[in-house]
Amino acid sequence: MKRKFQILAVAMLTALSSTALAQEKKLTLVGVNIHDSSMRGTGLKTGVDAIAEFEKQTGTKVAVNVETGPGILEALPRLGTLNKSAEDIIMVSQLMANPRIAAFLEPLDKYMDSDPISGFPQDWVKAPVASGTIKDRHYLVPLRCGVWIFWGNKKYLADQGVADTPTTPEQLYDAAKKATFTKPNGEKVYGFAVRGISDQVPSGFATIGAMFGGSIINENGEVVVNSPAMIKAAEYMRKLFAEGIMPPNWTSIDADQMFTQGRLSMVVSNDNFTSRFESQEALGKGGTVAFHVPLEESLRKNGINYAGSQSFYWGAGILKGSQNKEQAYALLKYLAGPQPEAMMMSNGNQPCRAAPLAKLGETVAANKVGIDTLAISRPPLPGNPRIGEASDAIAVAVQNIVVNGADAKQTLDTLSDDLKGIYE
Repeated sequence: MKRKFQILAVAMLTALSSTALAQEKKLTLVGVNIHDSSMRGTGLKTGVDAIAEFEKQTGTKVAVNVETGPGILEALPRLGTLNKSAEDIIMVSQLMANPRIAAFLEPLDKYMDSDPISGFPQDWVKAPVASGTIKDRHYLVPLRCGVWIFWGNKKYLADQGVADTPTTPEQLYDAAKKATFTKPNGEKVYGFAVRGISDQVPSGFATIGAMFGGSIINENGEVVVNSPAMIKAAEYMRKLFAEGIMPPNWTSIDADQMFTQGRLSMVVSNDNFTSRFESQEALGKGGTVAFHVPLEESLRKNGINYAGSQSFYWGAGILKGSQNKEQAYALLKYLAGPQPEAMMMSNGNQPCRAAPLAKLGETVAANKVGIDTLAISRPPLPGNPRIGEASDAIAVAVQNIVVNGADAKQTLDTLSDDLKGIYE
């Protein structure tokens, strides 16, 4: 009899343990701060939790581990080579998307075949889908897309006599010079800035280069950073800096923050930042004007009078070492659905599907500018295992030209040789 009670006790403990494990199911997603904000609404006064319903339906707790930009670049190869990983999903940007992701991430096709994501991939923006597709196998579900556009402080531009938003580099210079002024309290307002912090320099330089028809690496994968167009772009940035139109601490300041604080008249930034720039704490509703990237008159063709910019995107992939792959895919499918997508959009996330992007453009001026720009834009650098090295080299060269006045042609010629060693 005693033996039977012992067996029953063991069975009950096993059952209780199994129940406890089932209740403690957990998925861990690795991303940067914006992903936590987009999915959980953290840091936003009116943020909504887009993951809560998934947790309720599945009994699975979702943790978002926040990394820095450089940190997540390092995290993919580090976590992707583990046989067993405590992390399940990782966000992969355009800078990380290269053929090596197939060694780190689980192919999604077998999950998609049995449980398809509605509209994927035909309804998605093509570039992010292509970057996550290696040898016809899908490794990423794109969840966040966007492009850099130009923003102006509507009041500052009007007060300083800038009647129309600039459409050429020359007009941008004139407008930025006019919109550089000193407030009655002695505070200086700078006319223009593009992000100058090291890991952001390639995107900013590529965007300014696009105004003159240049790029860092062309569509054929050739390094063209020392082309006449890019030399002109570097000298243009140097002129703005040397004349005090760009902030003197350009390499260390947060340009977006300066814009929201009213210390900058124009900035280059994400097309989905209307809610951020026009919040009550920033410039207020209707306080901004969004406009296309200016383009040299001689480069205009096919009715398009604006330049492309640098596009960016993030896709979610399942780490090879995840012990919860089925559940991880269920979360990816859930996040790609219309209701979570709408909730993340309300948190400031811009989706990668054509229909909701178009709908945004009907009511939000900046998103309409972004949709136009996204159609002719691409990432500033192709994905590469040595992307960090390439980005650092570009930052050092461009900062040296802009801040120290180094010879643009000579500096970019040297940079070209460095980049060819990485890309060609």
